[in-house]
Amino acid sequence: MKSLMVITALALTLSAPAASAAPAPALAKPTGDRPVGTAALARGDLFYPAVSASGKRKQFMTGAEAKAALAEAGVTTIPPSALTAVRTDAFVDARPAGRHLPLVVLSSGAELTSLAEELASHGTVVAVTGRTADVPAVLDSLLRSKWAPLIDPSRIGLAGRANTIDAVAADPRVGAGLDLDGTTDGPPPALDRPFLFLGTEARQPDWNRLTGWKRSLVVAGTVSASFTDLGLIGEQLGVGFGATTPAARVQAVAAAYVRAFFDEHLSGEPQPLPAQPSARYPEVGFARTSTPYLPAPTGDRPVGSTSVYLKDTSRPDPWVPSVPYRELMVTLFYPAAASTGPKTQYLTPAESAALLEGSGLDVPPDLLTTMVTNSVADARPGGRHLPLVVLSPGYTKPRATLSALAEDLASHGYAVAVIGHTYENSGQSMPGGRFAGCASCEVPHDSAFWRKLVLGRAADVSFVLDSLTRSKWGSLIDASRIGMAGHSVGGASSLPTMVADARVRAGMDIDGTTEVPLTAPGLDRPFMFVSHQLAATACAPGNEPWERDWAQLTGWKRWAEVAGTQHASFTDVGLLADEFGIDMGATTGGVRTQAITRAYVNAFFDQHLRGEPRPLLDRPGFPEVSFCH
Repeated sequence: MKSLMVITALALTLSAPAASAAPAPALAKPTGDRPVGTAALARGDLFYPAVSASGKRKQFMTGAEAKAALAEAGVTTIPPSALTAVRTDAFVDARPAGRHLPLVVLSSGAELTSLAEELASHGTVVAVTGRTADVPAVLDSLLRSKWAPLIDPSRIGLAGRANTIDAVAADPRVGAGLDLDGTTDGPPPALDRPFLFLGTEARQPDWNRLTGWKRSLVVAGTVSASFTDLGLIGEQLGVGFGATTPAARVQAVAAAYVRAFFDEHLSGEPQPLPAQPSARYPEVGFARTSTPYLPAPTGDRPVGSTSVYLKDTSRPDPWVPSVPYRELMVTLFYPAAASTGPKTQYLTPAESAALLEGSGLDVPPDLLTTMVTNSVADARPGGRHLPLVVLSPGYTKPRATLSALAEDLASHGYAVAVIGHTYENSGQSMPGGRFAGCASCEVPHDSAFWRKLVLGRAADVSFVLDSLTRSKWGSLIDASRIGMAGHSVGGASSLPTMVADARVRAGMDIDGTTEVPLTAPGLDRPFMFVSHQLAATACAPGNEPWERDWAQLTGWKRWAEVAGTQHASFTDVGLLADEFGIDMGATTGGVRTQAITRAYVNAFFDQHLRGEPRPLLDRPGFPEVSFCH
């Protein structure tokens, strides 16, 4: 039993005199605004919102319970008073407040008392039982008892530390389940209801048997005891159990995520915490997920975005000559006046199906329509005369795959135009329900093809600049502060774009082989190369196209390499690979690579479009980054 293992650890490191001399330990104080009441049940205890905080406080363990637990563990050096004296915040037999509240069953006994108090303080009824096997009987009894009016039988959840998933699958009354660093005997059952794993390591090898909403979250620096009251009590008595994250912090993290999970899946209240990583809780990593997400932007401004259709009648389409004009789709990101409103759809169903085709993933074709984004669709802009960064994606990749970077730039006060180069990606939805596939994919990919592709993208960028600066969005943009960055061939097209268009004041190539040589007189504007590590050692020679063009750059320039990354690591594709458990061969994770990419892109444009010096550009600020030149 995990609780007995924790008590045994206490015994090995704590003597009876020290325990009696220390102040009485206390459970984590509930954060909700409601007093908590408690009552004894036949198979445990009930916690609930109370009318007032008055009366006798609940005892954490009785003397008999403490003696029995210590005797079972063979512990003789800790007096039962070390456990019976723990201060709680629930009042015995307090009058209940509320009706038809959600119910959460915690199957772990007294060691989750503080979590029970926390949930109750926020308006949830909590039944604490000793074993998951008792859950059906507890529900039967509660729903037929005097407590029935307090409970909404359509909103029942279960959280526990042993065989939780089996108990959820076995009882259809349980609408959502949560494994709090628990154990499971044997393979899990099939389950189509929401389920969350929260613990010390990534859980559930048979991930595909869970067909509903699912997440596996890992809290760094923890051991199993960190998630229990006994871990918290041990910490107060001077026992750390080997954890590097304090138990009090882990309790706060666990309480926030457990509460958010049940608020969303029992009460239908969308919550950001289970959707994507949060800067408030950097200890929490998203190991596995069913709903893809973009990491939250790091800036302090809400982000809006809108789709813009542009038509260049001065030239035919380079890939479909029968079309006498060039059509482009652009997603414009910008600081928004407010953060409220529906979020931007990542891809249309047709775009999602086209991108996922041939991926080998056993997922619905419209999966990427559910991507959790951070920008508000068609939000009112929150600024004027902003520096503009144009982003160009890699070949065959839709413009949406640079959304994480675009949202981050916008959160720092940039306008960002991400170009969808029509017929050059897996597929793009157009106005009127039209869909443009990858016509260029049918053309032989020889050197002439790549040259045509890169120069065509340069023409696309100039047309986008002409169109945006003369449109209703013109007041959003400072035309004297324009930069460009891109990934793969989108990055490689930055140099030809800058040569052809003097309005682009600074450029960045993110892992793109430069197909069109930069010739004399070269380029005297700021430029930066960023690449994945090409060899076993950092900055090994061999990137001849970059070396060739480096010699022609006469202005400010940098060449950075990011260890442990692969080509797709710098885009949303790298994030998706991690979220779906796809091994791309990268040892630096997608979230980490995205953080590095965002940091350098922001620093580069801050320095060269805003005139704000950034030390990050003079010395590597991340251990994965090497400056090759």
